[in-house]
Amino acid sequence: MEVNLIISSLDYLDKTKIKVFIDEEYAFWLYEKEIIQYQIKEGEEITSQIQEVILRDIILHRAKLKAVGILKFMDRTEYEIMKKLSDAGYPEGIVRQVLAYLNDYRYIDDDKYAAAYVRIKKNTKSKRVIKMELKQKGIKKDIIDRVLSSEYENEESEDPELLAIKKAIEKKHIDPSSLSKEEKQKVLSSLYRKGFEIDKINRILL
Repeated sequence: MEVNLIISSLDYLDKTKIKVFIDEEYAFWLYEKEIIQYQIKEGEEITSQIQEVILRDIILHRAKLKAVGILKFMDRTEYEIMKKLSDAGYPEGIVRQVLAYLNDYRYIDDDKYAAAYVRIKKNTKSKRVIKMELKQKGIKKDIIDRVLSSEYENEESEDPELLAIKKAIEKKHIDPSSLSKEEKQKVLSSLYRKGFEIDKINRILL
């Protein structure tokens, strides 16, 4: 059933974009030419049917293009795309539809993203730091745990964390065998703060 709604206010988001509030709630943003095209005026009515057309034909389409454009430059997590679209002023319902679209077409895949991230970082960062960074990117705990388990337990060569510790020490141009006890303690403390396990640090330093 068609319902008449009231356009509460029109606020400029920037010089070209206008935020439209319907029945006192933020609905979407449009360009000036679209405001004119759909005859949207503050204090006047808009039908629910017109609102749905705008959301489907303009807002959803524009949000999909933005999301795909973001992914052209680098892979992103679902959370990162959600945040970028939300920050760009797209309403929650539109963001959910875009995420569903991206997942359906495999434009985003948090499992794949997490696995690739771990493979790239595991020889330079501690497992704890990698876990924290994935969490900050919005990757779910079960995905992080599963990927870390797979990437580390299936490692046939030297422990990735031991390699990362070695690389961190090499970057400092340090020869562990020439360090005094106090100097080794300082190096150990520095590496521990970066998330490496004490016993693994000692295996390289001793």
